[in-house]
Amino acid sequence: MTVVNEICELLQVHANRDKVVSLTCYALKLCGSSGNRPSLMKASAGLASTRATLRLYDDAAVLKAVYSYGLGKQDGPFWGTLGVSNGLFTLAYLQAEKLMWLADTGCLSLDEKTVYRVKVAHKLFWSLYTFVGLIRSLRALHIAAQNLNQAKRTKCAPRRFQYATLTTTKLLLDFIHAVTWLPRGWLWGGAVRTSHAAALATAAAALGIVLHFEGKKLQQR
Repeated sequence: MTVVNEICELLQVHANRDKVVSLTCYALKLCGSSGNRPSLMKASAGLASTRATLRLYDDAAVLKAVYSYGLGKQDGPFWGTLGVSNGLFTLAYLQAEKLMWLADTGCLSLDEKTVYRVKVAHKLFWSLYTFVGLIRSLRALHIAAQNLNQAKRTKCAPRRFQYATLTTTKLLLDFIHAVTWLPRGWLWGGAVRTSHAAALATAAAALGIVLHFEGKKLQQR
């Protein structure tokens, strides 16, 4: 019954349910691209479209986070600037995605050149906010490592270090995957095989679910 409760709790909240859908989406894409199975690729595309549609309503949560963080003075000029940039890049990504959704559904008429620019901007902002998130996670990992090496460390220090390590690993995979969607010639954009990119995304999505449960354990301590 405990397992059932955990699954129900995971699926009831949108942010957590998205983690499960993300894992399913990329796992299907990995299997479809590796085994040349168009039906699985189509199923993956359907789930990806569903996730994109649901993200149309993510602005409120991001705006709340941006407002709560403020100008980042509490983190100093460098890290504060990164924190603010992370929120702005995320908002820009969501707005570009809205334009793509409106164009794809026919609600907004755009010429092919404009659609291409919007798609590139969408992938660029995705890459930027994952990169900034990765850099910020390195700071958290460094702090967790320092706390772990203290003589009078807390009981939860090892688990916090483990959580920070998993977070950094996930964000690294997210960043590598995001860049693969950029146009060819932009870093490694367009140079990674679909199956390899799907493998990166699947691993990152799996880590997202692991982090969910690890975070719950930390809250209980």
